[in-house]
Amino acid sequence: MTTLLDCARALQGRSAAEDRKPAAGTVSHRLSDREREVAELVVAGLTYREIGDRLFISAKTVEHHVARMRSRLDCANRTDLLALLRTILAEPSYTTNGQPWPRRAVN
Repeated sequence: MTTLLDCARALQGRSAAEDRKPAAGTVSHRLSDREREVAELVVAGLTYREIGDRLFISAKTVEHHVARMRSRLDCANRTDLLALLRTILAEPSYTTNGQPWPRRAVN
């Protein structure tokens, strides 16, 4: 498997070290597509249960996505994560497919 991956990298003119390091200014690329979806909804203020209902996953799975995002983005706590996610989602290079997620109604 590694040999095949090395061969593909060679064909593209890249090295394994280039694949491991993130490109400058592309913090948002460290998140998977699902994590980006979860991030949009977390920043919108939805609870884990509400996010899970919209994405058809459990609230516990949402919690795991948030924990992985904290780890990948090297955030000490949830507050730091939310601040960084707001920055990432506000980047001009960040695009969503379709309409942004609606915000939670405040009663």
